[in-house]
Amino acid sequence: MALPLPEQRPGFRLGSVIPLRGADSLRRELLTFYDKHDDAFADLIIHLNEGAVFANAAIVEARMPALLLSAEALGEADPALVLDDRNRRSGLRHVRLCGLSRATLHLLLRWAYAEAVPSFGEGEDTVSLDVAFDLLEACRKFEVERLATLLRETLLESLDLPRFASVLRESHLRHLPGLKQGCMRFALHNFDQLVERPELFVKDLSELPEVVSDLFRLGRVWKDAETSAQPSRPAPAVPSTLVSDLSRLFDAAREEERDAEESRGREKRLAPDCRVVLGEDMYLAHSAILAARSDFFKAAFSSEMLERSSLMVTLHHCNDRPRRESMLALLYFLYTGKTSKINDSNALDVLSLLGAEGDAGGYLQMHDGQTLRCACEAAAKHAAGEDEDGFINLLLEADELGATRLKKWAIRMTVHHFKDLARRGDLAVLPAELLKEVFQEVAIVYDRVLPSAAKGMRWELTLLPKPEKCLENTAEALTSPDLSSSAGACGTSGCFRAALVATFEQPVRVRRIRVGVDLAKGDFDAATANDAKLQYLNTTGVWQDGNVRVVIGDRLVRDIELPEELVAPAFRLVRHQRIALGLLVFE
Repeated sequence: MALPLPEQRPGFRLGSVIPLRGADSLRRELLTFYDKHDDAFADLIIHLNEGAVFANAAIVEARMPALLLSAEALGEADPALVLDDRNRRSGLRHVRLCGLSRATLHLLLRWAYAEAVPSFGEGEDTVSLDVAFDLLEACRKFEVERLATLLRETLLESLDLPRFASVLRESHLRHLPGLKQGCMRFALHNFDQLVERPELFVKDLSELPEVVSDLFRLGRVWKDAETSAQPSRPAPAVPSTLVSDLSRLFDAAREEERDAEESRGREKRLAPDCRVVLGEDMYLAHSAILAARSDFFKAAFSSEMLERSSLMVTLHHCNDRPRRESMLALLYFLYTGKTSKINDSNALDVLSLLGAEGDAGGYLQMHDGQTLRCACEAAAKHAAGEDEDGFINLLLEADELGATRLKKWAIRMTVHHFKDLARRGDLAVLPAELLKEVFQEVAIVYDRVLPSAAKGMRWELTLLPKPEKCLENTAEALTSPDLSSSAGACGTSGCFRAALVATFEQPVRVRRIRVGVDLAKGDFDAATANDAKLQYLNTTGVWQDGNVRVVIGDRLVRDIELPEELVAPAFRLVRHQRIALGLLVFE
């Protein structure tokens, strides 16, 4: 964006950015955009004595309005416009700033775009103390209070004995009281070393006897333990306004959409410069923000195609046109990094705007698209709630949108409510391939609940007494080791007890059983398992009560912890006249 900086001696590192919770990605992307892009997106040229610097008027005006108010607008006959051959964009605004170096303006703009603060150090990407002091004066002139405070704190944190006197001298001469107070506190903490090595400060402060006098006076007071006389600490930095400033740009675009006819031809503050078309709707925006946050928009606005010349992009990737609320939620995220406008009603629309999950950043190639995607998924899950019909609809939507994670969640919830959904025939709306995925997950889930001890288990249905033809097996279930396809015993006249017996190849230790009703046929309800008793075969070959009574109620499956561990080669559930189970697992 800016022309190259002149060479600088070691001093303040350019790259540090003040942490701002919830906007880290936003700041990082805007800083990268400012540092790396050319003048293709610029609509503001700031002319200095050292040359010209390119910027985006809306961002500068939103973040540092006093800077533009201090600038002189250039007329059409100004020589600077004649000499500049890079005026490629219509509506390019030219202003002149006096008394400001390119290096200082560059640092101010990095703050405007991303709250980047120079850091003191040795090495590459550093600025000198002179530039740092120029920047502090510029902050005061252009009312950038937060940057001035943070820069002052950075200076003081990196202060050492060799640089102490020069920083104190400049802070006094330039009337920077907060920085001077910090230098005085540093002197008090290092007073003995300064007294022993007067050459560290005498040369730099020889023309400022009043400063030396203040220094020794405070040192004497400190030595006498009158700590109340120490210089007070300056006020902390004001809260960040980056997100709120960019939010004002978003609001300005919305206001322009509402008042486009009335305000046509009138100069407007924070005015948007591009258009995004979706179906019959058009949205105004600021091309610099969209390009910084999305490679899709950056490519569209910087190409030589129609979009570049007209600054208009048409989105064609959504099959169904999302509602206006949904597109505004996405734009708000691009401007602020906040997902607060995502809700239950627009989450799936925003996912469709993002594009399939398999693409990096989705169709729009958003740098922080994952954050927005997660917020949409959370809202979609919340909308589905515990509504069984909602799971099927969400599964269909997620499959169509290519939202892999959301689809997996919807499949898990469908499997969890599989019995009721299958009984009502709700699964019939699923396409064949999607239904196959659901069934595969059903098989995997029930395979997981089968413990290794059950691998050699044999099942048997019995009735007592045992007259001929009094046993009815309602499903061919005994071939399935986990009974997931159900089994049932129904007593007839003369039968008083039905039992489901599990026999292991060797004694097993059982801590818990999982009991469930028929999952496949729906022939029985939970009442057919209620009141069943668990018994185990003891070492003498006699069935013994395990002190467990099955109570499922109206639930599908229930885990039952045993009062104590049981070790036996066989277990059975016994109930009067009739018993039916679709799942019986020992753990």
